[in-house]
Amino acid sequence: MKVLLTTLNSKYSHVNIALYYLKNRILDLADVDTLNLNVNDELSNNLSKIISYEADVVCFGVYVWNIDQTLKIAENIKKVRPKTIISFGGPEVSYNKEEILQKYNFVDSILCLESENNIIQFIKDVKINDIKNIYEIPVTISDIPDISDNLVENYDNRAVYFETSRGCPFRCSYCLSCIDKNMKYFVLENVKNQLKQLLDLDVIQIRFIDRTFNSNKQRAIEIWKFLLQNRKNTTFHFEICASLIDDDTLNFLKNVPKDIFRFEIGIQSTNEKTLEEINRKYNFDYEQDIIRKLVKLNTLHIHTDLIIGLPYETLDIFKHSFNDLYELNTTEIQLGFLKFLKGTDIYNRKDKFKYIYLGYPPYEVLNNIFMSYDEISYLKKFETVFESLYNSKKFIQSIKYIETKFSNYYEMYEYITNYFIKNKLTDRKISYDEIYESLIKLFNNDIILTQTLTYDYSSNFKGTRNWMHNKYNLKEEISNYISENKDTKFKNITLTEILKKYKFIVLDYNIYNALTEKTFYTFVK
Repeated sequence: MKVLLTTLNSKYSHVNIALYYLKNRILDLADVDTLNLNVNDELSNNLSKIISYEADVVCFGVYVWNIDQTLKIAENIKKVRPKTIISFGGPEVSYNKEEILQKYNFVDSILCLESENNIIQFIKDVKINDIKNIYEIPVTISDIPDISDNLVENYDNRAVYFETSRGCPFRCSYCLSCIDKNMKYFVLENVKNQLKQLLDLDVIQIRFIDRTFNSNKQRAIEIWKFLLQNRKNTTFHFEICASLIDDDTLNFLKNVPKDIFRFEIGIQSTNEKTLEEINRKYNFDYEQDIIRKLVKLNTLHIHTDLIIGLPYETLDIFKHSFNDLYELNTTEIQLGFLKFLKGTDIYNRKDKFKYIYLGYPPYEVLNNIFMSYDEISYLKKFETVFESLYNSKKFIQSIKYIETKFSNYYEMYEYITNYFIKNKLTDRKISYDEIYESLIKLFNNDIILTQTLTYDYSSNFKGTRNWMHNKYNLKEEISNYISENKDTKFKNITLTEILKKYKFIVLDYNIYNALTEKTFYTFVK
């Protein structure tokens, strides 16, 4: 019997490791293939690829981002290959399983939640022609197989997704992890052995998908030590909780080399009443102190999050949350919008705050009793502008300068967003060139801003633009600068070689001390 395990990922860089867990559970029961597809590809192409396997059984991983295309593909598989048995699994079908089975007769069975045991029983039942509609068999640590060989075999210069635990110690009401009341920690020595294979392969990045990687401090530190001792060039991504970081953890992180660890820290809101309602009873004063200390290390990539549309968070309260988080100066700030995922506490209590949300994936909030539709729609555009300016890192020095013109950070981005809306720049995807030029127009050709934008553009892009600060004879300035030996890296190198390797600009503004003075800048091309 041939079995195909497949799913449609949201990005080409993603690989779904659930397929490999399931594959390794049924290798002695069937001829098993895995197929990672992409939701952005043509439906007909994905359909063709699946049918080409001529599988007797096709099992789909179904998520909020792929359910629409998965349903269409599954329906058409049944039209072309009526005898093919189709099963669905994953969070998007585990909490409304009866509805899915009743509505879509081409779905033969649903494997609910963790399915390492479900799939064994399902395949056994297929063999005797006695499949059940629903499989809900619990999973223990001993049921979770080693998949390191699969990860190594399928590595093709993409990030590798890896887990060392399942579940979460917290009960955030908007998160599917709140449903799993138990933490499952994988055997540490097995984790190390699997990681060693990946580190020996020198994979680009390992992204740990543990919901709270540092839920066990000593375990987290031990794994971090192992990674640092055995890595070559690999970098690592972790989702952590700032409230669980103590002095021991900070002392360890002080010695982590620069740009090796990336931390994702969900703040979601700084409003105490909101945090209490969504079961995040954290001490934000403590968390912000920890985040400041992590940022101060200047070696870690820190990604923080806010969620728009949470209970008790009006637009004014969101502005306060935004300013609180922005003040921490983390590497990235993600502004997300509340999604109503089946099975979560907030989904089950949506009527309490009169939530209205999209009736199709990704089920994002439209309004509630705290924020109107117009306010949330505005914040969508605000988020787009913020992403382009702050998270892109293409305007670092210019943003620092613009900040001095406003009383708070939200007000600054609001001012820029309103200009973009007025000029219909949020109605389409715009280039960075347009953003640079728009900022110059918005701030009336501010002399210093033009120079900071010149610096930012030169540090990120090749070439020059008409709007850039170009007061000096650059060839003459370069020649004088080099002849005066002001920069030791230019010693014993010819001018021709220097011009091939470096780009130069001369400004009347020193970005390092915010003083108006002639300053020479060099960039590696």
